[in-house]
Amino acid sequence: MTQGTPLDALWRRAEEIRALCGLPAVGTHDLSVAALAELLLQDLEGNFRRELATRVQLEGLGELMAFASRGPEPDRPYRVLVQYLSRALDEPSLWLGVFRGSPPALTLYRARGASGAGPTPEPVALDALDPDWLRWLTVRDGEPTLERDPWGRGRSTVWHVVPIRGEIPADRLSGGFPACPGSWQGGPLCAVTDAPLEEMAGGGRECRRCEFRRVVGLMGVEGGDGWKGRASLEAIVPSLGALLVNLGLNEALDLEARFREDVIENLPLGVVAVDLEGVVLTWNRASEEILGITAATALGQRIGDIRGREPWHDSVLAPLGRLRALAPAEHVIPKSDGASVPVEVNAAPLRDAEGQIRGAVATLTDLTSLRAMEERIRQLDRLAALGRFASSVAHEIRNPLTGIATGVQYLSRGFPAGDERHEDVRFILREVTRLNTIVQDLLSATRPRMLTLGPVSLADVVHRALQTLGPALAEGTVEIRLEGADHWPKVLADTDQLLQVFLNLFQNAIQAIPGAGDVRVRVTPADASRVEIEIADSGVGIEPEHLPHLFEPFYTTRPKGTGLGLFVAHGIVQRHGGSIEVSSAPGEGTRFRILLPAAA
Repeated sequence: MTQGTPLDALWRRAEEIRALCGLPAVGTHDLSVAALAELLLQDLEGNFRRELATRVQLEGLGELMAFASRGPEPDRPYRVLVQYLSRALDEPSLWLGVFRGSPPALTLYRARGASGAGPTPEPVALDALDPDWLRWLTVRDGEPTLERDPWGRGRSTVWHVVPIRGEIPADRLSGGFPACPGSWQGGPLCAVTDAPLEEMAGGGRECRRCEFRRVVGLMGVEGGDGWKGRASLEAIVPSLGALLVNLGLNEALDLEARFREDVIENLPLGVVAVDLEGVVLTWNRASEEILGITAATALGQRIGDIRGREPWHDSVLAPLGRLRALAPAEHVIPKSDGASVPVEVNAAPLRDAEGQIRGAVATLTDLTSLRAMEERIRQLDRLAALGRFASSVAHEIRNPLTGIATGVQYLSRGFPAGDERHEDVRFILREVTRLNTIVQDLLSATRPRMLTLGPVSLADVVHRALQTLGPALAEGTVEIRLEGADHWPKVLADTDQLLQVFLNLFQNAIQAIPGAGDVRVRVTPADASRVEIEIADSGVGIEPEHLPHLFEPFYTTRPKGTGLGLFVAHGIVQRHGGSIEVSSAPGEGTRFRILLPAAA
């Protein structure tokens, strides 16, 4: 067996194996078994070294891919992979096709883009995949060299394809997408193989020949009649399957994590999570707004060290020693700007898979709007009671007032000129007038009149108000300045009720200026449909604790005030579809800003 024809046959077989491995031919054969054995051992050693180098490269590639997958670009790991392999295999036309998404679609990455700038993703929906590609992908029917691209477009080059085997997770074959492409059209038979479709354990149908879900990607070279590097790529491809499966799982986990983070971040409730040591793990945007503390400040800090220990911290930390959720607790939490906010804290323990408590999570509900609503309801209840009271006694009070005023005036006729009792009569009449005004304010607050809307000149209404206030302005040193009144726009309003608004605001402004000062009135278009009215005085200003209550009924800081003027003005503006705001500070005056609908 070591001489003649059998030895020649061994040499020929050795040459064939070397050619398959891409090794050069020996050319001349030394008819010696030792020479043949030495040659094969050298080839084996070279292949072993190459395999070892390939494994080392794949290990490094796996670490590189894991690092790339942490970035914000989901395509980056696949671009890194195709560029890495293109350089390692010296294949500039290398391409990679990856099944991504749920349901999965083929996304193509080329080592060298059309512009030479690098790989760019080119998605191909499976229902748009070329039939030859689909059939080859599903049942490996046909040559691994395809004459059209995945979209079915004919080109002058061919596509050499090597499958990357793996298992697409069943949960990625969702969204109504079948596990077997041949079952898309329905019916009992596979449209690709004509084999019977069978029910799968996880749902859906597939034929026994279908290999679709056992391929996670494709790799190959575009162009060239032959492909000398196929053996090298086929040696690497088995390791790429697990790599792509892990990347797909990491991508799905990352997507799920980002989804959870987005949900928590955009919740209208504050969410605060801590570990067993009380270190803050989660602090969403609503927590920043409610507490006035940024996430950058809170994360990684013990909750009691952020701004000092506060009572609401105990509600967050309480579940760490319990096995069930606690009842919600309400706290008034101070903010960094000096304000305070009522917050409901609802906390529960965080458990791991074994049920052990690993931390606590709490939701923070800002109760400001709820408390405002409750206060508004109480106001409405008071107004309802006030309305019933005003309706029942208004006439009873007004009739005696009229009699008192008439009687006092009649008696005063008998007093001689210069009698000091005339001053007493004038005092009585002023008090009667003031009491009548209070009754009228009560009626206006509890039984507002219907609006008669029409185009109203703000300049005319303000001039009427100034005429009514003429005596009060003449007695003092307050000047009311109208800025650009000739060009003020008109509003859609009820003239008489709008006059009441200006009278109340002007009276408050005059009373807020103890000595000399001024009140500025400016009117400008706020936008195409609204007009802004600004009334600013140079008075003593308003203390911060009074500002939230200015428009409440019967709330006043003046000894002789009724607390109904601003309440009535606020109601009139609201019934016009407008708004009124106030800003003030002690010693810096007060500014009212009114928005009313513009006249067409």
